[in-house]
Amino acid sequence: MTFRLCAIACLALTGCTGMLLPASMEQQPSIQPLAQARPPPEGAVPLGGVETVADRDDVEDSRPPVPFDAAAVARGKLGFDRLCTPCHGPAAKGDGLVSTQFPPAPNLRHVSICRRSDGYLYGTLTAGGKAMPAMREGTSSHDRWDLVAFVRALQREGCTGAAGAEGGGPPP
Repeated sequence: MTFRLCAIACLALTGCTGMLLPASMEQQPSIQPLAQARPPPEGAVPLGGVETVADRDDVEDSRPPVPFDAAAVARGKLGFDRLCTPCHGPAAKGDGLVSTQFPPAPNLRHVSICRRSDGYLYGTLTAGGKAMPAMREGTSSHDRWDLVAFVRALQREGCTGAAGAEGGGPPP
């Protein structure tokens, strides 16, 4: 009797396909390995890799990993001269050579930019802006924070653009 019940159960399980179990592993549902990269864990810091910042607003609350010092400002100046001067000009006022042929780059000393957070400036360097290309491919995270340090040093010399804003610096 038990044998008959087993035989009937096996026939019932095969159903219309005529197959009790898949013949090989390719015939069963599976998730292919490496089909999609795993998202980084919350709060992860990339070590030498390219950051995945999709929009500059995503990192607006970020803070520099180390305080800005004179060495960071000096490294930022070298990077600024190499990467940013063609568009923003040597004094960061948006008067670079590229800005004579295309719509001008923003004046980084304008009060609206002075009021932005360090994280927002870093996010703009990483993910790009409206007309600004992303800089994450050619620079490290450390390089971009150094650029923010240099821009903040320029802004301490004075922000312009709003009534009563002359001579002001970035917010503390």
